[in-house]
Amino acid sequence: MKLTVEQIAQLVGGTIQGNPALTVTGVNGLSEAKAGDLTFARSAKHFPQLRDTAASAALVPVPVDKVEITTICVEHPDVAFLMVLQQFASEPPRPCSGIHEMAYIASDAILGENIAVGPFVCVESGAVIGDNAILYSGVYIGHGCKIGNGTLIYPNAVIRESCEIGERCVIHAGACIGSDGFGFAPIDGQWQKIPQTGTVSIGDDVEIGSSTAVDRATFGVTRIGTGTKIDNLVQIGHNVIIGEHCAVAGTTGIAGSAVIGDRVRIGADSGIVGHITIGDDVTVGGRSGVVRSIDAGKVVSGFPAVDHNTQRRVLVAQQRTPEMLRRLAQIERRLKEFEELISHETTDNS
Repeated sequence: MKLTVEQIAQLVGGTIQGNPALTVTGVNGLSEAKAGDLTFARSAKHFPQLRDTAASAALVPVPVDKVEITTICVEHPDVAFLMVLQQFASEPPRPCSGIHEMAYIASDAILGENIAVGPFVCVESGAVIGDNAILYSGVYIGHGCKIGNGTLIYPNAVIRESCEIGERCVIHAGACIGSDGFGFAPIDGQWQKIPQTGTVSIGDDVEIGSSTAVDRATFGVTRIGTGTKIDNLVQIGHNVIIGEHCAVAGTTGIAGSAVIGDRVRIGADSGIVGHITIGDDVTVGGRSGVVRSIDAGKVVSGFPAVDHNTQRRVLVAQQRTPEMLRRLAQIERRLKEFEELISHETTDNS
């Protein structure tokens, strides 16, 4: 893939400072870039690195003095860089053309056009695979599943029975969709399993990371909305509802029956208790513990999660704790000395 600086400027709506005919053959970060690469500087604090980079061209937010490389000035360099990166990104290789001879396809499964099914894939009875879907080796598609057009499922992912996945989704290696929810009841001193009779429904353009588990509902549906992106090693419990265009970072756990609104962002290693509601446009900071419902638009962090500004003050106060304890010890010592002095004076006067 090759693009001229002029072509890139037209793509991102930027202004060129330097050579518009310069050819760009790749994209990379400031420190990793080499000759022929396009890089970007998000803000002025990165300009010193820009002057040292080996890249041939860079996206910048404002004109930069004393740089030798060609620059393209654009309002949001990181967004523009993503647009260029998409031009250079290649499609993943198809596991094969058509259906591999070592795949198992049930006789009544319905297969769309132009699909690719790798070796050791299993598609069970009643499953429906949409047009242009790609199933890499070792993928399991359970009885009665529906896989939408253009969905890509990487090796060893498991889609259990009766689950539905929308169009253009990406399911990464080792993910499990539709595993049993964690439902047990204590009866006569023993844990008795509660049958998990529900299913999972995933909207269009959803991406689910490696080794993430999305549990089926106890009854009804565990639902993930269109456009939501879920990182690796995330646990989503039974009957959870996640809205559209959310982002859930790695090792987050969401307990059963939690309801999460649209455009919610959840930082890595967070925990969400069950049976609460998180409103639209909420941001949850990394390693937070959300133990109660949150109104729309709030930014929270900490454990238990509170307003982020409050949590920042708490963290500052914690850092001052050693000094505060030292000063308290000084005050206690002086108070004791004062009490002893008063006691002596009282004794002398008597």
